[in-house]
Amino acid sequence: MEDHSQAYFAWKRAGIRDAWCWHVDAHLDIGRDGLDEAALDRLQTAQEPLPELTGNPYVPWGGLNCGNYLYPAIRHRLVGRLTWVIPPDLAHGKLLPWARTHLNGWLDLTVAESAGLRDAGGYVEGTLLGIPFQVGPAAALPTPDEPVLLDVDLDYYLDTQGQVWSQPPGPHPASRFTTVAYSVLGGYTPTAERRLAAPWTEDWTGYQSHALDEAAQCVRQRRHQQGLEHLGNLQSVEAEYLRGTCQHHLGQFEAALQTWRRLLPQVPPLGQAYLSGLASELLSTRLNDPHQALDYAQQGLRIVEDYRLCYAAAVALEQLEQPRQATQMLRRGLRLAEGTVISLQMRTLLARLYRKQGKDGLAQIELAQVQRDQSSASSGVSVK
Repeated sequence: MEDHSQAYFAWKRAGIRDAWCWHVDAHLDIGRDGLDEAALDRLQTAQEPLPELTGNPYVPWGGLNCGNYLYPAIRHRLVGRLTWVIPPDLAHGKLLPWARTHLNGWLDLTVAESAGLRDAGGYVEGTLLGIPFQVGPAAALPTPDEPVLLDVDLDYYLDTQGQVWSQPPGPHPASRFTTVAYSVLGGYTPTAERRLAAPWTEDWTGYQSHALDEAAQCVRQRRHQQGLEHLGNLQSVEAEYLRGTCQHHLGQFEAALQTWRRLLPQVPPLGQAYLSGLASELLSTRLNDPHQALDYAQQGLRIVEDYRLCYAAAVALEQLEQPRQATQMLRRGLRLAEGTVISLQMRTLLARLYRKQGKDGLAQIELAQVQRDQSSASSGVSVK
């Protein structure tokens, strides 16, 4: 398969239910952006990747894509246990703290899930979305005692610079159903490395990468100036999103903001909410314009109730010296984020806002909750 999200539909067509997925990939693919509850409901009855249900690998909105397909696979009970087999150089430092931080970036872990992750001797285990979960390099993971869903992405065999570090297939457990994604589309695998699929198929030719894929690969490898050069004068939605991302990482903040603005009316509602969040954060943290930052956060909130947008609005309101309104916005966000690791950061801000209003007792209550949860989750959020 070209796009890894097609695995979701392949499993459904095969009648897979509550299976153990052995996910061999440089990415976890369990994000939630682009999948609200309405989209999940539509996906549940679909057997094919219809255009109105699917996005693409260049942008994080639009429906099912290669970065979020495991989320509905778990929600819809196709996958009942998940092992993520990572390349040996993916984790930095000790595996357990890396796993907590990295998983939270994908999914916004609950405090209980973060606390429940444990070092099992070379790999980490716990629960994720309520199902058993493991993550670690292949050599450290115990061999499953049953056939698994072998779910391979060829980018697993590439290092962070796109060079092959290992030849496939490598030692894998017995498979009850195997999916292999080329991932040339989206810039994860160079065209020349489609050959890595040879152990699973005799016909591994197909899609050839173009400028958009080259730019996407540059973004993932943090070669942002080269990414801009590959984009050139391309004007598609996907090119504009990648262009703004490159500009942002290069410190070209005004240019990035202008790119987000141009893009906003061209994308679907969930894309507008996502871009509004990016613009709000940029205006608050880099361009010192809390008025506009608040406008963008509120624009996003008119589309979707998202605690990240509530937090962005609260930050802007604090900068505008409106602590009471910021408190109300933050409490609105906390109702959506209750129990997650990110709620610790939100409660820390809430305590600061209470202090600004002379409500030291309420501030102490919030900080005490942060201390309890922080100790449990080992999240690294500082309390001031």
